[in-house]
Amino acid sequence: MASVKKNIILNGINTISGIIFPVITFPYAARILSPDGIGAVNFLNSVISYIILLTSLGIPLYAVKEIAKYRDDKQNRDKVTVEIIILTTALCLLGYIGVWLLARFVPQIHSQSGLFYLLSLSIIFNSLGVNWFYQGIEDFKFITIRAIIVRTLAAAALFIFVKNHSDLFYYGIIIVASTVGNNILNFTHLRKHIGFSNIRFRELNFTRHISPALQVFAFNLITSLYIQLNSVMLGFISGDTETGYFTAGTKITHIALTFIVSIGTVMLPRCSHLLKAGDMESFSSVINKSLRLTLGLSLPICFGLILLAPPVTVIFCGPEYIPAIPVVYFNAPVIIFISITNVMGIQILFPMDKIRLVIWSVSGGAAVNLILNFMLIPPFGAIGAAVSTFFAELAVLLIQIIWGKEYYPFKISALFQPSYIIATLTMICAVAAICFITGDIVMQLIFGTLFGAFVYFGTLTVMKDSLCLEMLSAIKRKL
Repeated sequence: MASVKKNIILNGINTISGIIFPVITFPYAARILSPDGIGAVNFLNSVISYIILLTSLGIPLYAVKEIAKYRDDKQNRDKVTVEIIILTTALCLLGYIGVWLLARFVPQIHSQSGLFYLLSLSIIFNSLGVNWFYQGIEDFKFITIRAIIVRTLAAAALFIFVKNHSDLFYYGIIIVASTVGNNILNFTHLRKHIGFSNIRFRELNFTRHISPALQVFAFNLITSLYIQLNSVMLGFISGDTETGYFTAGTKITHIALTFIVSIGTVMLPRCSHLLKAGDMESFSSVINKSLRLTLGLSLPICFGLILLAPPVTVIFCGPEYIPAIPVVYFNAPVIIFISITNVMGIQILFPMDKIRLVIWSVSGGAAVNLILNFMLIPPFGAIGAAVSTFFAELAVLLIQIIWGKEYYPFKISALFQPSYIIATLTMICAVAAICFITGDIVMQLIFGTLFGAFVYFGTLTVMKDSLCLEMLSAIKRKL
C-alpha cells in the first residue's frame, strides 16, 4: 500500500496537470468562442451534470468508501465492484430518457439539441469510468499517468480543430473525448484487478447498494444544486453572455480550489480504512496534518487571487471578460470555506457514517443559494450568482462547525492558525507593493505570484512552522 505522502504527491501531479490544462486551453477557447459560446457550452454541460448526478445516484463517492473498506479482501472487493458497475449501467440508461425529453420540449435546449446530444455522451462513459475503484484501492499512479496522457491529447486537439466561433461543436467533441478517453482506459485496465471468471453472477445483489448510496446521493444532489444551479439559472434568466462571465470567474477560482480539495481525494480512502481498522490515533494524526496543510494553502491562494484578480482575468480570459473580475472577488473566499468543509465533511464525517449531518449542512447552503439567486441574478447577473455562492458556502461551513464539532479530532480554534494568518498578511503587503510599483498586468501576475509565494513560505520558515519545515526536509532528502 502506497504511503499517504506518495499518494498526495501523485495526486498533486495529477491535479497540477489538471490546473495546467485549463490554464493553457481556456484562454484560447475563451477568445475564440467568445462569452456567448463559452456560456452556451457551460449551460448545456450544467444540465448534463444534473442528469449524471441523478443517474449516478451518489454511487461514486459511496463506492470509494466501500472499495477502501474491502481493499484487503479481494473476493468481497471484486463482488462489490461488479455489483456497482451493473447498478450504474442500468441507471445511466434511464438518464437518456431525460436527455430526449429535455432536447425535445425545452426551447433553450432544443435550439442547440445537436450539441446537447453530443455532450450527453458523458453520461454513459461516466457510468463505465469506475474512477471510484482506483481511488478506493489508492492506485493514484495509474490515475495520474492516464490523466496526463488524455489531457495532452485533448489540448492538442483543441488547438488543431477549434479555429473560430463556428467550431463550437468541435469544442464539445473535445470536452467529451477527454472524458471518454479517461473512462475507456479505466474500464479496460480494470481486468488486471478484477477476476471476473471467479465471480458467481447468481450471487450478486446490486440492489443492496441503493439504500446507502441514496444518502450520498442526497448530499451530491443538494451540493450540485448550488454549484450547477448558478449557471442554469443564469442561462435561463440572464442569457449566455452573463453565464460566460460567471463561468470565467468561477473557472479561475476552481483551478486554485482543485489543488487543495484534491487532498480529500487521497484522504477519504485512507480515513475509511483507518476507521474500519479502529486505528483512531493514526486517524487523528492524519486529519490534523490534513487540516494544517489545507489552511496553509487556502489562505494565501484566496488573498493572492483577490489582489491579482484583474491581471489574472484579463490574461487568462481576455479583456472582454473584465466584467468577470468581481465574480473572482466574491468566489476567492469560497476557496477557504470549501477547503475546510472538505476536511470536516468528506474526510471526517462521511467516513464516520455521519453523512446525515453533512446533508443538513449542504441543505442549508442550497437554501441560501436558491433564495439569493432569485433575488440577485435578475438585477446583477453573474455578480449576483457569485454573491449567492459566497453566502451559501459560508452557511455550509458554519453549520458543520456548530453541529459537527463533537466528532472532530481537533478544537475549532485550530481553524485559526496564527502562523498562517501572519504569513498571509505579510504576503498581502508584498503582493500589493508589486501591484503598486508596476502597472503592467503581466509583470503584476508573474512577480506578484513569485514574490508573494517567496514571502509567504519565507515567513513560515522564519517562524519555524512545523509542517513547512517537514516539507522542506522531505524535499532536501529527495534532492
